[in-house]
Amino acid sequence: MKFNIITHITTACNYDCSYCDVIKDKRLMQEDVFLWVIDFMKNNSKYIERFKFFGWEPLLAKAQIKELLVKFPENRNFEIVTNTTLLDDEIWEKLSQQFTLIFFSIDSENDFNFWKNIAFIEKYDLEKKLYFNIIIDPENIDNAEKQFFDLYNAGMRWYNFLPVYFTKTWEDLELKKLAVFMKKVLDLSIQDNSLRLYWFQENKGYDTSLINPSIFIDVDGKIYYSDFVSTFLWEKIKEELYLWEVKNFDLEKIIHFNFESQKKALNWLEEKISVAVKGQKQLHKIMDYFSVYLNKKNGK
Repeated sequence: MKFNIITHITTACNYDCSYCDVIKDKRLMQEDVFLWVIDFMKNNSKYIERFKFFGWEPLLAKAQIKELLVKFPENRNFEIVTNTTLLDDEIWEKLSQQFTLIFFSIDSENDFNFWKNIAFIEKYDLEKKLYFNIIIDPENIDNAEKQFFDLYNAGMRWYNFLPVYFTKTWEDLELKKLAVFMKKVLDLSIQDNSLRLYWFQENKGYDTSLINPSIFIDVDGKIYYSDFVSTFLWEKIKEELYLWEVKNFDLEKIIHFNFESQKKALNWLEEKISVAVKGQKQLHKIMDYFSVYLNKKNGK
């Protein structure tokens, strides 16, 4: 059995998006914790499927990422999520070959340097391992749609659509507008077999939780069942999601571990917030409907 590991290498971000609920206390993973993570990777390599660098903007910790990649030159299973604003040649020229999956988060509230990013993608031939996270704010649906079609018309084909859950109200008109946008995307995906939609192909139906369980190493070296513990909304169940410390931890210990209590805690809070924030259940149903629609069209 292998695990996907997410490490929260910094709690700093150079954006301040209105919908974002993450705790931005500007901490950087300290050297002792960083060394524990390196030991953890060495001692558990046979159990690690993928290792994702998370931030809030992980490239604010570029030196640490670079050091970790240098420690594991043969590892080709690294992933990263970045808002693209700090991309430069320093980290990518020698090390981009170690990333098997890259997520560029495109936020509709902030300016996206379209041509700079397209040039960067082409320079390092990233098209076949790059997903664009298209973040859809209810107040900026038109901008998100434009960003998608600009990228599509420039030849980009892999996407992950992320409407804002839990922290913003979705009114009926906005939900209808979102549904029209998603219909355009999915119709296009039927016509174009090269268009790949990450979330839709992962989602199996409305009963699927929005919460993605993971082995999450926080910036202080504590391991949790989900990266949602780093948001204000989910902090109240942080203790229930705590697993172990990364120092001297052996992944073999959790191969047969029962996570039922953690799953229940996540599902309970997800349901509670979905009821409290207007439009969340309808939003989930819309996205789920199109997921099922796409999978049926593709014979899944």
